Amino acid sequence: MIKKAGFRSELLIVSLLLLAACTSAATPCPACDPVEITVVHTQEVQVEIPVTVEITVPVPVTQIIEVPVTVTPTPTPENSPTSTLTPTITPTPTETPTPTNTPTPTQTPNLSLTATAQAMGVLASSKTDGFYLVGVDIAPGKWHSTGSGDGCYWLRQDSNQKILDNHFGYAGGTMTIRATDYEVQMDDCGRWIYVENAETTLAEDAAEPKKSGFYTVGVEIVPGRWRSTGSDDGCYWARLDAYQNTIDNHFGLAGGTLTIRASDYEVAFNDCGTWEYLGQ
Repeated sequence: MIKKAGFRSELLIVSLLLLAACTSAATPCPACDPVEITVVHTQEVQVEIPVTVEITVPVPVTQIIEVPVTVTPTPTPENSPTSTLTPTITPTPTETPTPTNTPTPTQTPNLSLTATAQAMGVLASSKTDGFYLVGVDIAPGKWHSTGSGDGCYWLRQDSNQKILDNHFGYAGGTMTIRATDYEVQMDDCGRWIYVENAETTLAEDAAEPKKSGFYTVGVEIVPGRWRSTGSDDGCYWARLDAYQNTIDNHFGLAGGTLTIRASDYEVAFNDCGTWEYLGQ
């Protein structure tokens, strides 16, 4: 921006007065000769120079993008009905195949030692005194002696003739032959009957007094309390399981009491007098 200063007043007034004097005089006047006047104009100029300073300031710019969103309001039911029980869908039963009964496996004799097929039919037939190869001449299982003497002897042995079990004494007991046995011997025990899986029926005289001998529990003698009426000191009794293992026994004075359990398989009495049933 520029500002102009005014002319000086003194120079301007002098110039005007001299000019007027020369024009008003009719006579020549040396003083009135033209005079060159140089007017010097002095002008003060003030210049203002604008100065612009640029300052760069980083300004973060956040860009807002408007995305239209359509919101569908969920209608609120005025009356929400109470839900009732959902019925259970019962699936239609499918046909269940009837299971095939698997037969109970029986002891299979060693066919390599069997002479003929007909020999298998006599394995469970009754036996008398003699030696019998197991699975060839005699079937494994329970065999019951029908003798009544006191000189009965039987044994079970392996292929090396080692004795697995034996008995000497009263006849009428049971011998359980196992499939792993090789051979059995029977002597003076009467006839042996195969009783494996035989139906057990309590004899009518099962609760009657008993003397020395073997008795099958639940068949020949009822379980319960029995009392000896003897008085000797050589009384022996034993409770046995199905494999002729001794569960309990006694040797000594007679006259005591014996409780036979239903889980027992057999009992043996010897020189105890008569045994009387006292009840359960």
